[in-house]
Amino acid sequence: MNRRWIVTALGQDRPGIVAGVTQVLYQLGCNLEDSAMTRLEGEFAIMLIFTTQPSTDEADLRRAFVPVEKRLRLAVHLKPLTRLESRSPRSQAARFLLSVYGADRPGIVFRISDFLARARVNITDVHTHRSTGKGPSLYLMLLEIELQTRSRSSALERSLKRLAKQLHVAVSLRPADARVL
Repeated sequence: MNRRWIVTALGQDRPGIVAGVTQVLYQLGCNLEDSAMTRLEGEFAIMLIFTTQPSTDEADLRRAFVPVEKRLRLAVHLKPLTRLESRSPRSQAARFLLSVYGADRPGIVFRISDFLARARVNITDVHTHRSTGKGPSLYLMLLEIELQTRSRSSALERSLKRLAKQLHVAVSLRPADARVL
């Protein structure tokens, strides 16, 4: 059985980071299975899940990343995934997109994520952005969430709107229909 790994790479944004990291995997015959990559201000972050042959040596794999770490000045972390960690989630949950928008202020991410955690809502993806320029900064947060039943969405949206009033932001909840995406 193939071995599964996760690698993270962080460094100052520049051309060639994605190519450099994925070249290491390609040259080793690895299969890239899942990824998230993004720029946060001036930094670039990569998270990749990939598989190797069962015989792949961890030390060899780590050594293969050293040249790209040095050349692109990256911090690379490699972690083997256990059999339990390697299981893909088989969620039958309904997926929704939650957007939060308003004046930037401390606590928006915490208050929304804490509310969702207490409501037993799983967050699967989060993106935030703060505008800069003349006038007050605006804050946008986009979350992908999972609800165990679609019927809970109306009650959740009502509760989120009450919290939004306290935070002086606007919220919107809509189904993440794969046919639309």
